[in-house]
Amino acid sequence: MIEILILSAYILPMIIAANLTEKQGQLSPILVILSLGMVALSGLWRLFAQALSRLSWSEAIAFDPKKSVHRTAAFLMILGFLNLAMIILLDDATSEESAIVLAEALQELLSTGALHLAAAFLGVGWLMRRSVPAVLDRLCLRKPTLREAGISLATGIGLWLFSTAAVAVWEQSVPAEVFLQQTEEAQLYFQAFSGSLLTALLLAIVPAVSEEIFYRGALQPVFGIFVTSLFFTITHVQYGLTPAMLILFAVSLGFSWLRLRYHTSAAIIAHAVFNFLPYLVGA
Repeated sequence: MIEILILSAYILPMIIAANLTEKQGQLSPILVILSLGMVALSGLWRLFAQALSRLSWSEAIAFDPKKSVHRTAAFLMILGFLNLAMIILLDDATSEESAIVLAEALQELLSTGALHLAAAFLGVGWLMRRSVPAVLDRLCLRKPTLREAGISLATGIGLWLFSTAAVAVWEQSVPAEVFLQQTEEAQLYFQAFSGSLLTALLLAIVPAVSEEIFYRGALQPVFGIFVTSLFFTITHVQYGLTPAMLILFAVSLGFSWLRLRYHTSAAIIAHAVFNFLPYLVGA
């Protein structure tokens, strides 16, 4: 919880300062200070844009090296990658706790979801550059049709079946003690939320809504499917440097495809289904 508060106190003011810079047309000193001067380096972000264009697939990406909002988002994303590198070097990717308390896990779940939503809505200019309808349009949040809801449901089930099969292959490919060690924290979270379908439903819905709005709604149009999915994967540091990250990356590509083909709401449905199925099947 304390870590989330610290992140919020750093990330949200930077996002607000970036949007005010876009609105006023003058680089905010607060933004320069918080980013250690990085957002002011025009040459760096032109190089970043060139690299990003090579990583994009068939989709059109909106990253503009002249925009302070885009520079700030890229800077924060780079910090996320550096955070993963530090975790790997320190060999601290897995939890040393023997149990996860449900109340603490719920608190972390809700606070992280709130941070994702705040970063997404403020990042696209809510209260500063865009009206609420314009923000919802930018985040591609729409009411799905019955057909789109069905496709999203089927995609969520399909991604869950894929991940279940991939985990089974992973389990058979390594010694039992290694598999248990690599999946320890995931198992602890599963046990913490498996007490009732109500808490499992909360675990399914909150990340689905907050993460999809943040990653697929806010970031994907700017950075593309590949980079956004990579960032989505590395921010789930509880999996460490294990095959789970490759599985999660593949699953993320499925959510990203739904966002590209339909809208963010479709990705939310699939993500919620994917999260909830393990608890529903195990009930």
